[in-house]
Amino acid sequence: MRHALTLVGACVIAASCAAPGMPPGGPTVSSFPRVIATLPDTGAVNAKPNKVLLRYDDVIGEQANGQDLNKSVLISPWDGEPRVEWKRTGMTVRPKNGWRANTAYTITILPGVSDFKGKPSPFGYVMRFSTGPTIPKTMVRGVAFDWAQSRAVPRATIQAIDVRDTTVIYVAAADSTGRYELGAMPPGVYRVRAIDEQSPNRTLDAREAWDTATVTITDSARADLYMFVHDTLPVRIAELRSNDSVTINITVDKPLKPGVAIPVTAARIVLSDSTVIDVVSVMTGEQDRVARATADSILRSRDTTAARLVDPNAPPRRTIDPTRRRDTLPVLPPPVSARPAPTTDLVIKVATPLKPGSTYRVTLTGLRNLMDVAGTASRLLIIPKPTPIDSSRNAPRGGRTPAPRDSTRVVPPGTPPDSTVRPAPPAVVPPKPPARPPR
Repeated sequence: MRHALTLVGACVIAASCAAPGMPPGGPTVSSFPRVIATLPDTGAVNAKPNKVLLRYDDVIGEQANGQDLNKSVLISPWDGEPRVEWKRTGMTVRPKNGWRANTAYTITILPGVSDFKGKPSPFGYVMRFSTGPTIPKTMVRGVAFDWAQSRAVPRATIQAIDVRDTTVIYVAAADSTGRYELGAMPPGVYRVRAIDEQSPNRTLDAREAWDTATVTITDSARADLYMFVHDTLPVRIAELRSNDSVTINITVDKPLKPGVAIPVTAARIVLSDSTVIDVVSVMTGEQDRVARATADSILRSRDTTAARLVDPNAPPRRTIDPTRRRDTLPVLPPPVSARPAPTTDLVIKVATPLKPGSTYRVTLTGLRNLMDVAGTASRLLIIPKPTPIDSSRNAPRGGRTPAPRDSTRVVPPGTPPDSTVRPAPPAVVPPKPPARPPR
């Protein structure tokens, strides 16, 4: 009897184990996939993993952001593109050349991992562990800016290269606002570099904007990076135009180095008949705007009628209390560049008015790009002729133009009519048809 009960219990246990149920990664727990467990745990030390496992609360896709998952995984220190394997409800990752001994690692999953319906996650995930006994608490933070556009660059690649061993490269990615954090590095001196990548290979390619700064890290540090294309070609004139007879507006094809004054002698303007036009001033577009704004402000301050336009009895303007907001969620303001954007606009003032229908050669010397490469640029400027007014378009048919009426002439009362004016013929009224006699 006891043997029979044991056999029945074993069958029940087997049936319960083989019973069909919800497969792994069944119903979605959240609106997008989230990491719920890692192996080893984040913050673990003395770990000796073969692979790192990241488990999600839902089935994830084999791609992220339209590319393979290995494009969305960063392992810092970086030794090349990581090896990523898809596991339905998770993934396993490992470095290209294996884990280093006594090294703290940071694994970053970039936003974009999607569920089986293709809905991507707007958030990433960061975990840290160490194959040694400690995880350094050092941190370097900052913002990656596009210097020429004066804006933050989202998803920029951030690298920190140890000057003592250039083979050790720590890597991270800026968030959607251009801010970045790079940590778990031993104290030391690093060259921190930001790259505005056109292809996500985590290396600097030709024609990609980048910037670098040397940072000494003992605890925490800050380094804002201003990326630009390191072009060694000299500056060229991209566009010439004239808004009035004494002003020439110039647009160059590369940003100019800030802080380098352009003297009047750097500009030379020659008419087609070899006549040299005297140059009064050469300014950047920003300097010209400031000068015009200052002149307008002086004119307004001298205008005594401006005060009369203000009604002293008018009710005060309604102000909005900034503390009263409908949206109570914290909003991170966009970062503001502390370095002004380099200019690509120049304004030249000439002493002699430009002649319509003439051609001028404008030459600029000593223009320096952001790499401090100087060059000479030249281009032709054609001043168009004014468009003639077609007076025949509004003339009446027949080619005659009626004489203007003198509206100021007053005819006194009792004046006989003008006999030179032919009277209008009387109107001809057609006769009415005779009425039909009644039947």
